[in-house]
Amino acid sequence: MQEEFDGIKTWDDLRKAADDNGGVYLTNMGVLREVKQAGRLGNLVREEIGNKLSSVGLGHLPAELPAYQERSVILYVNGGPVGKVVQAVINTPSHESAEQLRKLNTSTAQDKLRRITEIVQE
Repeated sequence: MQEEFDGIKTWDDLRKAADDNGGVYLTNMGVLREVKQAGRLGNLVREEIGNKLSSVGLGHLPAELPAYQERSVILYVNGGPVGKVVQAVINTPSHESAEQLRKLNTSTAQDKLRRITEIVQE
């Protein structure tokens, strides 16, 4: 079970939270704004947050970070199992993407994939 947002002060804290939670961490834009030490979640701030997350090895869903602090964001470890599935869903179709999705051919995995697809489309 995931811990609450308390104690998240740095980008490395976010990465550790994702690592400690199976490669996935649910947070909100208010937490990301605080870590960035920004006042508002304008376009430039959101872009900088996305770049910083990437620099510590994290991807995010939705792909376009929300402008409102109460909106939830899923952070995932790039290159990890979840990251590979997310990339398979949102990237241009390829043999590698198809193989990654084929590995999910179980009912539980299909439910997870369906939910990821819904999040990406939001």
